[in-house]
Amino acid sequence: MAGGKQSFSKALPMNAIGFFGLHIISAGNYEGDVYQSNKDASYKKLFYSDNKLNGFIFIGTIEKAGIYTSLIRERVALDSIDFPLICEKPGLMAFTKEVRAEKLGGS
Repeated sequence: MAGGKQSFSKALPMNAIGFFGLHIISAGNYEGDVYQSNKDASYKKLFYSDNKLNGFIFIGTIEKAGIYTSLIRERVALDSIDFPLICEKPGLMAFTKEVRAEKLGGS
């Protein structure tokens, strides 16, 4: 805009909407292998390939969507985390001790 050449590589397509108490969020792209879950009135679909999370679609429970968004944006290698745990119950316990300390502001 000011004549300089800069790029921003952390842009991520994302959509979120809520209506009549139903919340929906999607991010990234929908290519690769798929993990899908449909339980407790919630729907989750994760797309991954080349050891990276590419995108997701959540309907219903969306509280931990930020964890998935971070995995996509930071291009975290899925073999460096407990990906099966992230699929089922996303949280910091899926990450190494060092990453947890860094994310929580520790040393």
